Amino acid sequence: MAAESTQQRIQCKNQSCSQHLHKSLKLTKFMNSTAAQLVKTYKASQGDSTDLICEIHMDNVPVSTITGQSISERMLSVYTRLKEFLPHLKTVMEQQIDLEPPTNPVAERLKDMITHVSRFSANVNCLIEFLMPNIPIPEPAERPTGIPPALNTFQQKAYGCIVLSRLQEFFSQTFRELKSLRVKKCRKRTKNTKI
Repeated sequence: MAAESTQQRIQCKNQSCSQHLHKSLKLTKFMNSTAAQLVKTYKASQGDSTDLICEIHMDNVPVSTITGQSISERMLSVYTRLKEFLPHLKTVMEQQIDLEPPTNPVAERLKDMITHVSRFSANVNCLIEFLMPNIPIPEPAERPTGIPPALNTFQQKAYGCIVLSRLQEFFSQTFRELKSLRVKKCRKRTKNTKI
């Protein structure tokens, strides 16, 4: 864990804040498009009444909204959401592997999405380090909380659809958020500067 954190810091220092911002914008645009395609593929693979199951209310699924007043707080919210979505994406992938044959395109695309989300969260972490130097970044819980240990097939399909739909909404909001974060906000700041 400590070695991973050190490697992350070195990676952050190798690029400027504006480079991380540019990279984040490109990644978010790509992931927004990829997530939209993943939602379509997921719905197509789930059989009839997919639109209905996607509308079901389900607790303990990460929300798609970004919170906070300052730029730093909002970027921290983006990072936290990414970390919250990761274990849910892994759970959906595990469920899809159990539900569908090995050639299921949803499971393979979910695997790719998990990789993209992990890389993107590392990039956002670097942006936060530039915006909030010397402030520890809180890490959310590794596993999703509150998910019943045994969901029936219908609930699993609904859960997967809700997670993926919210993820796509989140990427859409994140892209707008990053666009509003001007490059001038990435200039080197002193420890006492507040954003």
